[in-house]
Amino acid sequence: MNKRLGKRLLFAALLAGSAAATQAATVWDESSHGDFSGLYDAPTALTLGLGGNVILGLTGLTPEGTDRDYFSFVVPNGAILTSLTLLDNTFVSGGVSFIGLQVGSRFTKPFDQIQPGDVLGFVHYDTSFVGVDMLPLLDGPVFNGLPSGIYTAWVQDTGGSAAGYGFDFTVSAAPVPLPGAVWLLVSGALSLGALRRRRAATAA
Repeated sequence: MNKRLGKRLLFAALLAGSAAATQAATVWDESSHGDFSGLYDAPTALTLGLGGNVILGLTGLTPEGTDRDYFSFVVPNGAILTSLTLLDNTFVSGGVSFIGLQVGSRFTKPFDQIQPGDVLGFVHYDTSFVGVDMLPLLDGPVFNGLPSGIYTAWVQDTGGSAAGYGFDFTVSAAPVPLPGAVWLLVSGALSLGALRRRRAATAA
């Protein structure tokens, strides 16, 4: 089997499992958009929109060496990344794959120099994680969502052959805080209600 046919078969497997993500927009699919950058300091640039954002790719060991995928993504102003769900077209190469995140438009160090403290967070995953929101599982700070800004992802498989992945990056509108005057009004109403209940209880 030649390399081109092999890649086509792998991409067919990726696409076959992506039906569950049809409600989300496909932001990047390596079978049609091309390979992600393998350069830590020059990742492929993506922009996420509100709702689901599907990213499909291949990683792992190839005849040319280890295929590492680097892509940066923008969470728009006024939005927050609320989940990072592993899709059911994911397959690993005998072990686990991982995704790591760093703040900014690039990774600051190559793969063989990165330390856990250099990244915002990372998680190892396999097919048992399919359908799971991995954002809270990232080994780093407690994540309640990533605010607007630029981040870079590094995806890689640890096995001895190619592996495929699908992620759904879900972006939601950031909650708008109530103005101070509204909080004062709500607080005053609650206090007034408590005072009335106290007076009613005393009168009884």
